[in-house]
Amino acid sequence: MIGRHKIETLIILQPVTLDTGSSDQDGRLVLANGRVVAILVRLDASRHDGMEGWFLEVGLGHLRDLRPAPFDSLEAATRWLRQHLRGATVSTEGKTS
Repeated sequence: MIGRHKIETLIILQPVTLDTGSSDQDGRLVLANGRVVAILVRLDASRHDGMEGWFLEVGLGHLRDLRPAPFDSLEAATRWLRQHLRGATVSTEGKTS
């Protein structure tokens, strides 16, 4: 298609503090090629029956309806994000498909 290119996804995890109303406040704003695609939050084990890790709090676009189990690490979350964003295209007009 004219104006569409397969691109390698550059994922940036920007540290943020989330106002969750609980102790789960350590978060990462996930940017893929400059677009916000998700928010990850680190689970406080004392509030989640010993469960730790990083939870996909919000997914946007291609990640909108996905509900993975918590990730053991940010590296594991990044691998999952790359896998699920692979194949996404960005048009020259800046729209995703």
